[in-house]
Amino acid sequence: MAVEREFEAVFRATFPRLVSMGVVKTGRVDIARELAQETMLRAHARWDEISGFESPEAWCHVVMTNLLIDQHRTTVSEQRAVERLGQQPEATESVLSLNRWNELVAPLPDRQRLILALYYAQDCSVREIADLLGTTSGAVKTGLFKARRTLRRRLAEESGDE
Repeated sequence: MAVEREFEAVFRATFPRLVSMGVVKTGRVDIARELAQETMLRAHARWDEISGFESPEAWCHVVMTNLLIDQHRTTVSEQRAVERLGQQPEATESVLSLNRWNELVAPLPDRQRLILALYYAQDCSVREIADLLGTTSGAVKTGLFKARRTLRRRLAEESGDE
């Protein structure tokens, strides 16, 4: 029972950080969450060993980094395969929308970008985001406010409505 509580404490502290790290590296919340889940599954499977480490969280960060590298290699390999075949994937409306979204939010600070992605792309509530990030609802609302203000200003500049 104590072992389960120990793992749960590490999970609660580490998982949000892994997701944040993944979103920053990939720009995609879905991939970040999947890789963070895989990392924590591996940690759980080896918990008897990992719990004796000075920093189980550091072990999780190393695993997450390796998974991110593998994911990047896979993406690059897929892109090269498409190029070798001489086929260019058609840009669908959803891909164009996603590209536009990424273009708009990429310059935002990491925390604001993560909050926006969780709120809009993952449909998480303010409370869920606060729990995931280990912060307050007020901090999440402030992050949303600042990100929206920056995006409104950027869109206004693009359309010439300064």
